[in-house]
Amino acid sequence: MDVLCYLAEHAGEVVAREELINHVWFFNPHADESLTRAIALLRRIFRHDEEQKARIETIWKRGYSLLAEVRHPSTGLARQGTPDWQQAFNLDTQYSVAVLSFRNNSVEAGDVFLADGITRDLSMLLSRVPRLRVAAYSSAMRVDEKATSLREVSHELGVRYVVSGSLTRQGNKLQVRAALMDAFDDAQIWAQRIDAYIDQFFEVQDKLVLDVSTSIASALQVSFCEAMQGRRPFQLSAYELVQRAENLRLHYNRDTAMEIVTLLDRALTLEPEDAAVHAALAVQYTQNVVSNFGGKPPAETFALAKRHVETALDLAPQDPDVLAAAGIAATMMGNARLAVRNLGRAVELDPNNPHTLAVLGWQHCWLYGDKAGIEMIETAERRAPHHPRFSIWAHYRGHCHIRIGEVDQAIAAYQQGVARNPGYSLNLVTLAAAQALAGQMQDARETVESIRGIAPAYSCADFERLAKRMVYWFGDDPSREQMIDALHHAWSA
Repeated sequence: MDVLCYLAEHAGEVVAREELINHVWFFNPHADESLTRAIALLRRIFRHDEEQKARIETIWKRGYSLLAEVRHPSTGLARQGTPDWQQAFNLDTQYSVAVLSFRNNSVEAGDVFLADGITRDLSMLLSRVPRLRVAAYSSAMRVDEKATSLREVSHELGVRYVVSGSLTRQGNKLQVRAALMDAFDDAQIWAQRIDAYIDQFFEVQDKLVLDVSTSIASALQVSFCEAMQGRRPFQLSAYELVQRAENLRLHYNRDTAMEIVTLLDRALTLEPEDAAVHAALAVQYTQNVVSNFGGKPPAETFALAKRHVETALDLAPQDPDVLAAAGIAATMMGNARLAVRNLGRAVELDPNNPHTLAVLGWQHCWLYGDKAGIEMIETAERRAPHHPRFSIWAHYRGHCHIRIGEVDQAIAAYQQGVARNPGYSLNLVTLAAAQALAGQMQDARETVESIRGIAPAYSCADFERLAKRMVYWFGDDPSREQMIDALHHAWSA
């Protein structure tokens, strides 16, 4: 199906065998036979259609061409039966948390069951965060928060972080408060209040708990990264090096990308069979190609990333972080179909990871032209505004708006991305292209000047290569050619 979809994206063109292998089999030099079998299978299937016998033509010594007419579904039509992405190793005490029983502040004593339900569900969802140890609900519920200090709670339950909260109901209105405390520093690091109506309590509770658990998981990750900044480098474990690398994304640019690779290479030396390290390296290598951060040729870098993905999946095939990394790597290589499969599974296993949800939303929109993908990205932004990758999510939204022909909304989203991280050149490149496409040539030329200041080696040819690799980025209006031509016009002025 991936072969057929790629041919459909290039209907009427001659697609080289090497190009198909690179897209579907990720630069695997041994996939030549696999491609031959795939073409043969497609032809066998098409023989059942008596109206047109030849649908795929072999172009001698060049490749294949799809002869069939291709029709794209109208914007807004999505795949039927799309999973509901919203449903959802022990480490030392530095990355561990306990959820204390939420207090019932309602007049009705019976509402204690509502508070207990939120406590249980929150503990369950946080326990799905990879490598985060969550104290057992049965142990945490016995702690008397009023009679026990924060440090005593930490010592008794063997955790560093503690979540506490309350539920208050007045009539049909419900208010949930939650806070995250760091027992080592005796400080509150995050708090949130959510108001809702109780008319449909179970749906409200599911949303509340998922919002709160995602926010807490992101706050834990940020706090954990910050706590490591004072640690001496030789003391850091492989996992801590991965987290330190992740924290560099708060100010992502070419220099931090190179530093991320250095940290991850060091982590791999410490733990050559750590799936998380292989997964993180795969993601970074593919992002370096997309961002045009130099290094090895793209084909060589993608092949290296693929080996790291395969190693990570062999070591931890059900780890949601590994599956997410496989999905993100597929995203950067231009295979949205494979990306959605891996990212969807990752979100089902760990619904607390907002970055997985954001990338899934981006690729879902690209693949199906469905605005539900934008809603996924906006959900991630709402739940985790302090996440290290928060700045890039607006960039993804911009891509989605381009995909469904909303150029003005794309410009606004790209501008948000630039405001969040002015040092990331690709934000500016896509903004300039969208501005030029909208006829805002003066703005586009000013943006191009900004690109030249940050990434003087970047060229229109780089953008053209990126646009051609990301085959699902564009619909019919605007088309890939329109956006490339628009940027050429602004760039050469």
